[in-house]
Amino acid sequence: MAAIPKVAIACQGGGSHAAFAAGVLDRLLSDECFSRFELVALSGTSGGAMCSALAWAGLLLGGPVDARRRLAAFWKDLEARDGPDIVANALGTWYARLPVNAEISPYLYPPVAEERLRELLDKHLPFASLPDAPEQRARPTLLVGATDVRTGDRVIFPGDRLDQDQLVASAAVPPLYRAVAAGGRMCWDGLFSSNPPVREFTDFAFDMRPDEIWVVQINPQLRRELPESMNEIIDRRNELAGNLALGQELYFTTRVNEWLKADASLAQRYKPIKVRVVQMHLDAKDYPGPLDYASKLDRNPALLHALIRKGRERAEWFFDARSDWPREGTAPHRSVYATTPAAVSAKA
Repeated sequence: MAAIPKVAIACQGGGSHAAFAAGVLDRLLSDECFSRFELVALSGTSGGAMCSALAWAGLLLGGPVDARRRLAAFWKDLEARDGPDIVANALGTWYARLPVNAEISPYLYPPVAEERLRELLDKHLPFASLPDAPEQRARPTLLVGATDVRTGDRVIFPGDRLDQDQLVASAAVPPLYRAVAAGGRMCWDGLFSSNPPVREFTDFAFDMRPDEIWVVQINPQLRRELPESMNEIIDRRNELAGNLALGQELYFTTRVNEWLKADASLAQRYKPIKVRVVQMHLDAKDYPGPLDYASKLDRNPALLHALIRKGRERAEWFFDARSDWPREGTAPHRSVYATTPAAVSAKA
C-alpha cells in the first residue's frame, strides 16, 4: 500500500471570495478525504488566512470536526442577514461599482470593518483557548502572510506565536482598513507580498516537509478580454497583484525541484515537492451575479453559499490530474520577456 502524502495547504486571499477556500477545506477535512493525506501545514493571506487559521485552531483543539464547525460558523456569521446590515452591504457593493468614486482615508472614520472582524475572531477563534506552549501549536504548522507598510517587507507570522493582531493584519487591505500594529510592525494585507506564503514549506524539518503543496487560488490567472472600463481595470489590477505574489512563491518551489534534477547531492537538504493548484470558478448556473472586485466586498448569503458549494466540489481535484501545475491558466512559474534580453541591450 502506497504511503499517503504529507501535504501543506496554502489559501490565497480574496475577501468574500475566500469562502471558496472555506468550502475546499471543509471537504478536505471530511472523513472521506482527511484519511487520504497527512496535513503538515496550512498557510494563508487575508480571507485565506482566516480560513487556514480557523481550520488550524479547530484541528489543535478538537480535530477535523471542530475545524469544519468553526469554518462554517465564521462564514455564517459574516453573512449580511438583518435589515440594516443587508442595506449597508448592498450600498457598499453598489458604491464600489460606480465608474467614479472618492476613496476616503480609513483614518477619517471609525474602523468598522476591523472591529467586526475582531468580534468574529473573538467568537470563533478565541486565542486564549489555544495552547500556550509553541510546540503544542506546531502540528500542523500555520503561516500567515502580511506586508510591512513602512519597509515593504514580506512578513510571515507563524502559528506557534500567532495573536489576533497578526491575523487581523493579514486582512488589513487599504483603504478599507487602517494599518494594524502587529509583531512590532505596522502591517497591511499580505496581498502585496505573499498571497499566500509557500516558500517556507521547503525549509521545514524533513519529517514535517511536505511531499505536495496544495494551493487554493482565488484570483483567475487568465483573462481573455482586455479590461477597458474603470471597474474592469480595477478588478484586473487586484487580481494581478495577488497572483504575482503567488507566482513568486511558487517559482521558488519550482526552482528547488529543478536544482534537485540537476544536482542529486542537494537531496541532503531539499526534497522534490509536487505543486497542485485548484482555482476558484463560478459560472452563471452557480451564481448569476458579477464576480468583480466589488463582489469581494459583498457578504450576500447567496454569493457566499455558492462559493462554499463550489469549493467543496473542486476540493476533489487535488486528488487527480486536474490540479497538476504548472499548466496554462494557473499561476506563472517563469518570467516572460516581451523582447529578448539581447534586444533590450541593443536598444540601450
